[in-house]
Amino acid sequence: MEQKLNLNDITPLSGISESFSHAGEDYIFSHFVYNDSLQRDFPDAIRFDGVTILMVLKGNLNITIGHNELSMKPGSLTVISPQDVISSSTTKGGECEFYALFLSLDFMKGLNVDTNIISPSYLIDHEPILKMSAEETKLVCNYLNLMHQCAINNNNAPKQLSIIARSIGRNIVVALLYQFMFLVEKEHLLSVREQKPQAKSRKLNYVHDFMNLLREYYQSERTVAFYAGKLCISPKYLSLLVRDVTGHSAAEIIDRYVINEAKNMLRFSGFTIQQVAYKLNFPNQSAFGKYFKHLTGQSPTAFRSN
Repeated sequence: MEQKLNLNDITPLSGISESFSHAGEDYIFSHFVYNDSLQRDFPDAIRFDGVTILMVLKGNLNITIGHNELSMKPGSLTVISPQDVISSSTTKGGECEFYALFLSLDFMKGLNVDTNIISPSYLIDHEPILKMSAEETKLVCNYLNLMHQCAINNNNAPKQLSIIARSIGRNIVVALLYQFMFLVEKEHLLSVREQKPQAKSRKLNYVHDFMNLLREYYQSERTVAFYAGKLCISPKYLSLLVRDVTGHSAAEIIDRYVINEAKNMLRFSGFTIQQVAYKLNFPNQSAFGKYFKHLTGQSPTAFRSN
């Protein structure tokens, strides 16, 4: 069964958490040192109601996020969204050391960060693991350790100083996110062999807005017309913009989000297929089954049994 966690559900793990700090309702930092010889009862699947950043310092961490089995080596980083389910993790080659940063959604919404600097095509087709150089790893470590220290200072600060301490923490998080976006865009630009002419900023803004709307409404809305209406443009124009910037149609991107969530529900939620269909706003189980089989090649029942 899937276990849903919010920030207040996360606590230090005895024998694993080398350091731990809780910055109120904003974020939690934890430094883990873990190996498979430590016997602990973990849930089969976890979904955190926020954004999680994992960065491996030593050893190898194998983790399943959604339906991707990732092998993370030292200097690698991944971001786990609220839509993703963590279903397993193991270590290989002895001890594994990594940082985890858990950011609440309310905290993220309150940050003034311009995500439009990341190419929408990267957001759709990116590699789930960002590999960093030794210098980049050290820099990100410094940011994370600063956030850890800021959380400690905030909790120990007199009441009249806690607002200032919290503001410092927010600015460090913003700086960290911009550093991460810089590394993301740098990797993306290096990986693109044939650069297309830069799309106009207005096009990019529309596609970013479409992606933001999709994250909010994908569980209930699957038509291009709905998102075009929210953006006050025609479905045809939205489709042209999205394909021009990302190389994929708007309908394809919508289907990816819906199918990924359907797979998560079928595997981890404990819902019946009829309940999954209802949760994803299909008129009935039959319509959901046809949609799922058309896009995956197998029925929901066959997927669940596998």
